[in-house]
Amino acid sequence: MSRTATGRLPGNEGPTPLLFTAADRITKTAEIRRLLATRSLKEKTTALEVLAARSLSDRPRIGIVVPKHGKNSVQRNRVKRRLKEIARTSLLPRLKTNHKRLDVLITAKKQAYGRGFSGLSGEAKKTLEKICSSK
Repeated sequence: MSRTATGRLPGNEGPTPLLFTAADRITKTAEIRRLLATRSLKEKTTALEVLAARSLSDRPRIGIVVPKHGKNSVQRNRVKRRLKEIARTSLLPRLKTNHKRLDVLITAKKQAYGRGFSGLSGEAKKTLEKICSSK
């Protein structure tokens, strides 16, 4: 049996899965530098710094930067996984439903290492609301 374009079997048409594909991510150093260099919108919270600028792509994209801050790879990867999940389930769908073509760069501060998933999620959602309302 062949699968549809979404990877599902025919007849299994449920809600669209929340994906965080390569086209949804900002991965190249040049793209990150462009965001840092442009007059992008900047919002800071206690654990995150969020930059947003008009996307050069035809879709919203999100980049995640987690500096070492003296922590080990296990701690750093935990923060990265949390931020990726927040981007996949909350931020990207919000940008897509509001037709916002923005490149968003989320940089974790040292305080992000001490935050749980719900704390990071709340800060990220609140910050994205500020950015979307001002653009």
